[in-house]
Amino acid sequence: MQLFVDGLADQAERFDFPVELILVEWNPPAERPALVEALRWHVTDNFRPRVITVPPEVHHTFPHADRLPLFQMIGKNAGIRRSQAPYVLATNIDILLSDELFEFLKAGLKPNALYRVDRHDVVAELGGPRLPSPAECRALPVLRQHRLDGMHYPQGRPPATRREQRLEPLAVKPAINELSRLTLAAWDRVRLPKLHTLACGDFTLTSREVWSALHGYPEWPEYSWHLDGVPLYQAFAAGVEMINLPPPMVAFHLEHGEGSGWTPESERLFDRLDAAGIPYLGTREYRKMARKLVHGPRGFHPVNGDDWGLAAMDFAEQHPRG
Repeated sequence: MQLFVDGLADQAERFDFPVELILVEWNPPAERPALVEALRWHVTDNFRPRVITVPPEVHHTFPHADRLPLFQMIGKNAGIRRSQAPYVLATNIDILLSDELFEFLKAGLKPNALYRVDRHDVVAELGGPRLPSPAECRALPVLRQHRLDGMHYPQGRPPATRREQRLEPLAVKPAINELSRLTLAAWDRVRLPKLHTLACGDFTLTSREVWSALHGYPEWPEYSWHLDGVPLYQAFAAGVEMINLPPPMVAFHLEHGEGSGWTPESERLFDRLDAAGIPYLGTREYRKMARKLVHGPRGFHPVNGDDWGLAAMDFAEQHPRG
């Protein structure tokens, strides 16, 4: 998180471009210091951070709150709803933006457009005696590229995933299930528009007006899997221009522990979710929803009501000082 804050603060100053950073501190543990105290801040005229705290008593009003400590998309909506800038980038705390991307953002954005970029995964040494700089992290070899045309491995594909290892010749039932999944996926490639949904939760940028028309992300009390892709199909159905920026305009993702988030080489995340009884939007349901949006009547078709982003609630807000 410190790298994320440092990276934005540095680029805001170098490119002389004002940035309003809204960090939503959701359900903070009582035994840990608040983000305002835990992080170093470099507040300037161009870098203006705000920390909005959604307390545990609000978190525990949602179903599954005892098993899921963070409702990511509801938290993002709370930040989007309270933003003051004309354009809002929804992203995560393990992301750095390339200088080329930052320079493009300064050049001017279209109001009725939604912007996406490729995500490049890098492995940084974060447990050493010195935290690497954002520039050093951006210069690291790329492990994976999440592109419009799929996943790519510049250094070679790693060993087979556990799912692939299960599909042995004698595993007839899993093989049939996999064939059905692949058939449906192939059919969806024909019926659905080619939107850049890979890793879209790490970079979705559009105007406040479009976010408002969308009513943000679906506010379902479940793990965030696939929820980040729903607004892309909603925006497409409403006629918003979908713009995929080419490299080197990319977002760098700092790789973290297996099972803490999704990686294509492991199923530990879903094993953990299933074991805990934590719901998530399955791929078939997600694609069914996407088909309904893009082949139905034109419009945004928001999932949430007018109170999206916990609009009726007043949260403590702090403005860090440098």
